[in-house]
Amino acid sequence: MRWPIPIAVCSVVLVLSASPASADVIHGRGLHAEAAFDAGVFGDGPRSVKVLDQLCRNPDRQRDCDPIRPALQRAIGKAAGRPIEWVHEATHGVVWVLAPVRFGAESAKVGWAWRDLRPHGCFGGGRLTYGRRHGAWKLTQGIEYEGCPVSGGG
Repeated sequence: MRWPIPIAVCSVVLVLSASPASADVIHGRGLHAEAAFDAGVFGDGPRSVKVLDQLCRNPDRQRDCDPIRPALQRAIGKAAGRPIEWVHEATHGVVWVLAPVRFGAESAKVGWAWRDLRPHGCFGGGRLTYGRRHGAWKLTQGIEYEGCPVSGGG
């Protein structure tokens, strides 16, 4: 007897040229820079996105999370190219989870994940690294992934 084996079909895209959704140049390491990096992963559009009101060091698994500071939450909302619905718990629909932006001496790392919580929903996320050049942040490397569950039949 053959059992159906659930697998996930994934695609991975190496990102080397895009910048956050806004065309504005990002400078500095403060609240507004962090908000611009985070808001950039949502893209533009009229439809709202649900975003967990916590920053998770492992956004794929929603592990090691801390509440987003209200000032950062407001700044992300202002910087986003679409409406944001902040949720305290991922219960239904498509929910995005952000990682804290990690600023290094000459780099900034941005991470996120999203999951469609409906049955057989897809998932995705990514990591971007920016380097500082002439006082502005420029994308130097990145990876985005997306996958959907698939089951094989007998």
